Amino acid sequence: MELWNSYDGYLFDIDGTLLNCEDAVHYYAFCETLSAVAGRSLNLNGVTTHGNTDIGILRDAFALNDVDESRWRPHLASISADLCRRVLQHKDQMRVRVLPGVTQILEYLHACGKATGVASGNLEAIGWTKVECGKLRHYFTTGTFSGRFEHRCEIFRAAANQMQSMLSARARICVIGDTCHDIEAARLTGLNVVAVATGTHGIEDLLKRAPDICVSNLEDTLALQLPSVSGSMTSAA
Repeated sequence: MELWNSYDGYLFDIDGTLLNCEDAVHYYAFCETLSAVAGRSLNLNGVTTHGNTDIGILRDAFALNDVDESRWRPHLASISADLCRRVLQHKDQMRVRVLPGVTQILEYLHACGKATGVASGNLEAIGWTKVECGKLRHYFTTGTFSGRFEHRCEIFRAAANQMQSMLSARARICVIGDTCHDIEAARLTGLNVVAVATGTHGIEDLLKRAPDICVSNLEDTLALQLPSVSGSMTSAA
């Protein structure tokens, strides 16, 4: 098995990987935005949200509620802006919990001189707000989000290209995510992937998709034997 810390750059998913939002701010913003467009009360019942993108969630919710694409697709930019506005309006109500091992692994990668970025299905303003609420913003030099990209593989591809433009075209990039969709998107874009079972997908489901590395959480990743910053072998547990 390749060492998890052997890559040049790391792209982190947000929800379920870096942190969990223990509030309903994002959810209610979706419901309000959807309802405003449809002219009737809509919610996310029946919509797959974990591993999806904000644009994908809007698309799927409209489709499930028989809102014709012509009603929303031409206005996607303003609808996305409205969704962001509703989230930011209630930023003070967000309750973010940083997941086990996240701060430690980011500190370790920073000390090793590795590049770290965010590659998330959130819209940019929403994604960075969550990261800032978790006091993690200073760890990341790049961020790629939904908005211009509807599908997760498009986000990962753009994020990897951005990171390689900073490092080198041959830089080896690894995705760290918590869903089967993260694994599939990484594979579609030719990226290596570490899967962490800190979201809604259990470790057995993640293993079925054959990620390069699969762990229960990022604390377990740190417990693996790895070269220290000085080069000697040590346990980070």
